[in-house]
Amino acid sequence: MISLVGLSSFCISAANTKNEVECFLNSKDLIQNLYATFPIDGNKIVESSDKKIISKFFSSGLTNMLLSDYRCREKTGSVCNIDFNILSNSQDDLGSFKILQATNNIVTVKFDTPTHGDFIDFYIENKDMCKVIKDIGYNNTNLLNILKK
Repeated sequence: MISLVGLSSFCISAANTKNEVECFLNSKDLIQNLYATFPIDGNKIVESSDKKIISKFFSSGLTNMLLSDYRCREKTGSVCNIDFNILSNSQDDLGSFKILQATNNIVTVKFDTPTHGDFIDFYIENKDMCKVIKDIGYNNTNLLNILKK
């Protein structure tokens, strides 16, 4: 009886450890979880989050650039390079979105706005066996270029 109790507490501990080291094995799950973690209503933005949370979704280089831009914003009290929600390419809540395509290397998301549809491409790479975002493409630019200004 005692060994069963010990075994069940070990399983719970292993499950908790696994949740902390969450990894996305496919691109679509990565993007769906990204939007679940950071809804586009503007209440929780990517750049202001903890590095551990951001690095679950983004490459280490992009994570560091996002955090650096947010530190700049806090230090100067004004916008540095990012003046929009990076997940919607807008300063407004665009409402619903849908994933149009999800391959190993790219996920295209479409927002249906009252005036037009806006597309965002998430460029994906592998970090060990996990999928992470290495860049986000907007109409005529991308996030890496915006952050390098």
